[in-house]
Amino acid sequence: MGGAGMMGNGKRPLLRAWPCCLVLGILAVVFSGLFDHDVLTPDEPRVMAVIKHMALSGNLIIPEFAGIPFVEKPPLFFAYVVGLMHLTGLDALMAGRLGLALLCLATLLATFRLGCLFQGRRYGWASVAVLATLEGFILNFHWLRVDAALAFASMAATWAFAEAYLRSRYRWLLPAGLFTGLAFLSKGPVAIVLCIGPVWLLLFLRHLYLLKGEADHRASWVRILAWHLVGIGVMGLVMAAWIYPFYRQASPELWHAWFWDNQVGRLTGASTDTLGHNHAGEPFYYIGGVMEYTLPWSGFFIAWLAMTLKELVIRRGRVRWQTAFLLGWLLLTMTVLAVSVTKRTMYLAPLMPLLALVIADAALRCNGRLARWYRRGWALAMGGSLLMLATTPLWVVLFPKEASKELVQWLVTWHATAIGIVLAVMLMIVVEITRWPGWVKFALITALFFSSGLHHLMPAIAVAKDMKRELHALAVQIPDDKRARTASVRFTETMSSIFYLYSDWTVPGVDQARARRILLGQDNEYDYLLVDRYNSTQDPLTYIGLPADTPHEVLAVGHPRSDRKNDAVYWLAGKPRKGLAEPWLVDRYDRETAIPERAAGIAKLSRRERWSAGAPQQSLRE
Repeated sequence: MGGAGMMGNGKRPLLRAWPCCLVLGILAVVFSGLFDHDVLTPDEPRVMAVIKHMALSGNLIIPEFAGIPFVEKPPLFFAYVVGLMHLTGLDALMAGRLGLALLCLATLLATFRLGCLFQGRRYGWASVAVLATLEGFILNFHWLRVDAALAFASMAATWAFAEAYLRSRYRWLLPAGLFTGLAFLSKGPVAIVLCIGPVWLLLFLRHLYLLKGEADHRASWVRILAWHLVGIGVMGLVMAAWIYPFYRQASPELWHAWFWDNQVGRLTGASTDTLGHNHAGEPFYYIGGVMEYTLPWSGFFIAWLAMTLKELVIRRGRVRWQTAFLLGWLLLTMTVLAVSVTKRTMYLAPLMPLLALVIADAALRCNGRLARWYRRGWALAMGGSLLMLATTPLWVVLFPKEASKELVQWLVTWHATAIGIVLAVMLMIVVEITRWPGWVKFALITALFFSSGLHHLMPAIAVAKDMKRELHALAVQIPDDKRARTASVRFTETMSSIFYLYSDWTVPGVDQARARRILLGQDNEYDYLLVDRYNSTQDPLTYIGLPADTPHEVLAVGHPRSDRKNDAVYWLAGKPRKGLAEPWLVDRYDRETAIPERAAGIAKLSRRERWSAGAPQQSLRE
């Protein structure tokens, strides 16, 4: 009897150990592969360039990189990282990575609290376990972008609204207003339309339903209205803290670019021709993205949809309010995404907590044989994948030949992190044989997969996407005295960013017509061109749209994007043609594509206008 009791008491601590193991697994996922690599394309070079410029200039109002105003999003995330730089003494990159980790943990905490409000502590744990191990959540919190700040602010606002409406604690409308304002400062009005507006509407309707049982409606409504006005005031003040100084400092064109082009235009499609990502007429665009971002829990997401549909059909709409709430939240947000003309999978990032709540609800209800074999199938696939990653020297001959020499060298080398992968696979087996709940096992196995995989693979990804080494190899071929006489044409935001980041060089951009004049030696400011040939095999002149007979000389060629063999950056100089004293007067290309006034007569232009048009000095006489 005594021995049995001791055995029973000895098992209980082991059975209760899963929360501690889950916390350790989540922390491992959050921090693995975060600090051991340079900036990765796309987006990260531009974000880092904005942070660097903001830290150096002290201008927290108008984000800018490489001399280019960047007003697609408000500056909250950039200013947040600059603040971390001052607090910690870290450089921009490490402060940015730390900022991601802190926002990730804060988002997990807000999700836990929301889950507890909905269905209790067990549901809160399950929601956090799922969220921390979703592929989309891990991807977006290991990628330096403003979406991390948006995800946290949106989830924190949702939690605050839930505290206010589900528990009638109206003082929580103040932090709700604060976090809603911060969400706006993370990505603009779209944060409220997409992330916060739908969930607020559903929570408020739920609260109205609960108010039916209260005796004194009038007193309640007066108090509710007062707190709402205060919350709206807090939100307005937070938003105005940036909008007002931005409106005062920005030009009308910059204000139009921020609000009408990047906010309204992205929803309506008015600006997608210039900003890209136009997917008009594709209402089901995000189905594939949802399946990808919810890996490896996608099966539970599908199961939840099936169970909810079954309940709606059999019970004729009589379902739990939590289920109805999650379904309404999901349908409203997906409708907004489907209606928007601009579509990218990354726009699902702030909705990952919602998907985690849905999946956690299914994971707690699905405990049968099918769920068990689904988990074990994924465990087998993840363990096998990890072992494949750890043993790349044995099968690197099968790797595509297009890989760079540096990446192949990394693949053929044995790494100490492979030992961590072997240990992770062993721990997966240990977790699977425990008596913990199935969703706990699945979360821990997935956490082991992602943490060990990221720790092992991030150096390889950094090698494959490295831009610093090749850019330096190109930049050293351009003397300092020639840089001031060099302009760029067709530069992508990424290329402008890395020149600014790695060479402290803000390369000014010119249009096609001026690029032509530079190569003809007719520009009074620049003698050389940098051409960024992106995703093309054309020669540099054809790529920028100039005639093949345009005189030029290739002085240097670089390949900063080491993972893209077709990309190249050319440094060009013009080679003036002999016997053509004034080519700008007789060249048909200039007459048709450059300044129309040339054909009408140079005499009509002022001296300054003719000089800007590229006329030779000797032709400036009246």
